[in-house]
Amino acid sequence: MLNGFGCKKRARAATLAHMPEAKRVPWSLPLSEVGQRLKELRERRDLTQSSVAEALRRQGFKLDASAMSNIEGGKRRRLSRDLTEALLDCYDANTTERAEILGFLSVDTTPAGRPRPALWRRHASLLGPMHFEGFLKLELQAAALHNWEPFFIPGLLQTRDYATHVIQTLRPDLTPAELRGLVDVRLDRQHKIEQGPMQDFRALINEDALRTTIRNSDVMHGQLQRLLTETDHPRKNLRILPNSTGCHPGMAGPFVLMKFPQAPHDIVWAETMASSVYFDNGKDTRLYAEAFAGLWERALDLASTKALLKKRIKESSQ
Repeated sequence: MLNGFGCKKRARAATLAHMPEAKRVPWSLPLSEVGQRLKELRERRDLTQSSVAEALRRQGFKLDASAMSNIEGGKRRRLSRDLTEALLDCYDANTTERAEILGFLSVDTTPAGRPRPALWRRHASLLGPMHFEGFLKLELQAAALHNWEPFFIPGLLQTRDYATHVIQTLRPDLTPAELRGLVDVRLDRQHKIEQGPMQDFRALINEDALRTTIRNSDVMHGQLQRLLTETDHPRKNLRILPNSTGCHPGMAGPFVLMKFPQAPHDIVWAETMASSVYFDNGKDTRLYAEAFAGLWERALDLASTKALLKKRIKESSQ
């Protein structure tokens, strides 16, 4: 073992690298949970979606098997209390089950009619292949974001010059206009997060990312100055993971753990070269949460992080 996260952790790192397939991001996390709970109740009663839809149509609800599938899949933007209670009656839900499901329904604050931001619409062709618009939507709702980055500075902390260099390097296929568009989206994220519900942003950055990512010393100097300034932000917590940590689960790649006030579970986003993966299975998210917590404990404290940043700033100016 090296610093508590030695090579005996290789098996767990490999597990982190094995990610589920990408899935559609639900419009509303609470409604997604309601749908899952209703599906479990229906299957417990050994009922089909068609039979339930037919029973509720006789009560005056406009419902078919397709609508049932949308409800259970979290694809509905609205779900009335009357319809939910009718479904609960149909499934003979007990008092506890009814209270929990109706409780999720009551905390759904996602505006169903809110249009996509103009910037997202304008660059939809670039965001779509990476499933990144779903990430942006969830990011705005999160109360906590725990971001591990082994190679780069997290996007929410990047300067414009740094973001330009990184995106240009990773996406040499982009036209100058497309490059500017993705940089604009990244900077717009930073502005929106400042106005949103996020109260706990933890950025855990590998030490190598402070000096090996960008060869332009002026760009790197400005980025390091930005990081040093961010260490004093009341809602942001920045830590550097030293190279002396040795083998650890984070070697599997970058990821973001999201926590929400209106959802009973966390969500993880992880990036691959061609896409990004969203998953919310409790077993998977706990694995990432444990990995992040373990690395966070072994990272430099605030004073040591500031000292290292000041050292790198001095080196970059020479």
